[in-house]
Amino acid sequence: MIKIHKISTKLLIMVSIILLIVFGTSYFLHNYFSADYYLYKMKTKINTIYDEVKDLRLDQLMENESRIENNNNVTIVRVENSGSTAEINENIQFALFKDKVALNKFWITDEVLQKVKQGNTVNLLFNQGKLKSSLLTKIYEQDNSLILIGTVVVHNTDALTLVNQFSFYSILLGIIISLLLVAYFSKKIITPLEQLQDVAKDISNLDFKQVTIQTGDEIEELSKSISQMSQRLKSTHAKLEEKNQSLNTLISSISHEVKTPLSLIQAYTIGIQDGLDDGTYTDIILEQVKYTSDMVDYLIKLSKIQKSEVHKEPFDLKELLLKVISQYNITLKNKNITLMSDFHSLESSIVEEDISQIEIVFNNLISNAIKYGEEDFFEIKLRSDTTRTLKFTISNKTTRLKTEHLAYIWDPFYVIEESRNKEISGTGLGLSIVAEILGKNDLKYESRLEDSYISFSIWFEVKEGILEL
Repeated sequence: MIKIHKISTKLLIMVSIILLIVFGTSYFLHNYFSADYYLYKMKTKINTIYDEVKDLRLDQLMENESRIENNNNVTIVRVENSGSTAEINENIQFALFKDKVALNKFWITDEVLQKVKQGNTVNLLFNQGKLKSSLLTKIYEQDNSLILIGTVVVHNTDALTLVNQFSFYSILLGIIISLLLVAYFSKKIITPLEQLQDVAKDISNLDFKQVTIQTGDEIEELSKSISQMSQRLKSTHAKLEEKNQSLNTLISSISHEVKTPLSLIQAYTIGIQDGLDDGTYTDIILEQVKYTSDMVDYLIKLSKIQKSEVHKEPFDLKELLLKVISQYNITLKNKNITLMSDFHSLESSIVEEDISQIEIVFNNLISNAIKYGEEDFFEIKLRSDTTRTLKFTISNKTTRLKTEHLAYIWDPFYVIEESRNKEISGTGLGLSIVAEILGKNDLKYESRLEDSYISFSIWFEVKEGILEL
C-alpha cells in the first residue's frame, strides 16, 4: 500500500476530490435534470396565474387579460363550452391563432371536457413536433365557458447540449486552474512548515538553531515560539553541561580529598600496629578524622543549601550582623584578634532576604577572616552604597593569595596552598557555600585583592517602610 507522507500531496489530492465531486455533481444535475426543471418552472408559472384569476368573473378576467398576458408571457383564451368536441377544438385553435399562437397539433378529448364540466382543472402538454416547442396549458370551466391558460415551452435540448458541453470544458478548465492555485498556495504554506521541521530535527540533535519566518499568521507565531524554545533549551543545556562538569569536578575533588586522609589514617594505623608510634601517630589520625568529618559536614550543608527553598522576609541586617559577631567574642579574645567595625551609626538597614541563609554567609566569612587572617585584626563595614543599597564588606590581610586565585576561590575544594596543609588551606568548601547562597538569593557579590588585603563584598537592597523597629 502506497503511503502519502507530504502534506502538500495530501492537500492536493483532497482538494482534487472535492472539486471533482462538486463540479461532477453540478454537471450531472445540469445535464440530466435541467430540462425537467425548466418544465417544472413553467408549470409553476401557469399554476400561479391560475391561482390569480380563478376567482375572477369573466368580465374581470377580460379586463385584466392583456395585463396578465404581457406581464407573464402567457396566452389566455375563452370559448363557449357548447357544441361538439370538434367544434370546441376548432374554436380554441382559432382563438389561439388570433393570439398569434400557431399550432401543428392540438386536440381536447371528450374525457378532458368531461373532467372540466365536473369542476376540475386539466393540465395538458401539446408537443408541436418540428417546431421544437410545446404548448403547456391549464384548462378550467367558468360560467359555461372554457378558459385556457397556455405558454410556449421551447424544446431546448440542442441548446442544453451545447451549454452542457461548454459547461464541461469550463468545469475542466476551472478544476485545472484550481489545482494549480492549490499547488501554489499549499507550497507557500508547506515551505515554512518544512523549515520548522528541519529546525525541530536540529534541536532534537542538540543543535539549537533558530528560524525566522514572516507569514503574518499562526505559522509565524509558531516559528517565534520554536526560536524562543530553542534559545531556552540552549541556555538550559549549557547550564546543565556546566553543572555536569561541576559535578564531575566535585566528585573528583571529593575522591581526592577523602583518599588523602584515609591513606594517612591507614599508614599511621599500620605504624601503630608495627610499633613505630613515636607518640604522635594517634594525634595525626585524630586530626585526619576531624578533617574528614568537617569536610562531610560541609558537603551535607552545601547539599542542603542547594536543595533548600529561599524564604525571604524583612529583617534588620545590622542586628543580624551584631548577633553573628557576638558569637565569636570568646574566639576573638582567645586569639587576641581585634574586629574593627564600621556600621554602628547606620540608620536604616532593613532588607528582605532569607535570614537563616544570610546568617550562614556571615558566619563563614567571619570564621575565614579569623582563621586565615595574617594580622591580629580584620575589618567589617556596612555602609549605604546608594539610597537603596547597602554594601557589606569584610577584609583581612593575606600574603598567600594571588590575583590569579580570585577566579577560583568560590569553587568547591579550591585551596591556595600547594602543600594542601589543612591548618592553612582548610577544605575549600566555605566560600563555595557562600557563593551558592548568594546565587540563590540573587545577590551581587565580589572578591578583591589590593595591597595584600582580601575583601569580600555583598550588596543588599534596602526595603524602606517594610519593618517598623
